[in-house]
Amino acid sequence: MKITEGLKVINEGWIKKPKGFRVKYEKLVDSKLTTEYSPGLKENPLDSDVTAWRYAWKLLMATKSDDSNITQDELVNICVVNDSDITIDYYATGQKEVFNKKST
Repeated sequence: MKITEGLKVINEGWIKKPKGFRVKYEKLVDSKLTTEYSPGLKENPLDSDVTAWRYAWKLLMATKSDDSNITQDELVNICVVNDSDITIDYYATGQKEVFNKKST
């Protein structure tokens, strides 16, 4: 295999570092469950998955309700995604995690 071919294989199969992270969540807006991101899609993303997960946890603690139904201003189904909107494993467990998992 020529070097250029080898480099192409490596580039296609190499794990690429995400360009940033966002907290993805759902909330009720006009009685409909809508998906939102923080920071927003037009804003600069966070540069660390750990920072994003800690931010997600703080959003959870600030908005969660003990009600089994989704309440106004409650953030549900909170997770961290990369720049390709793919869920990132929770750094503390190495597993997929969704904080405050609820459905309507």
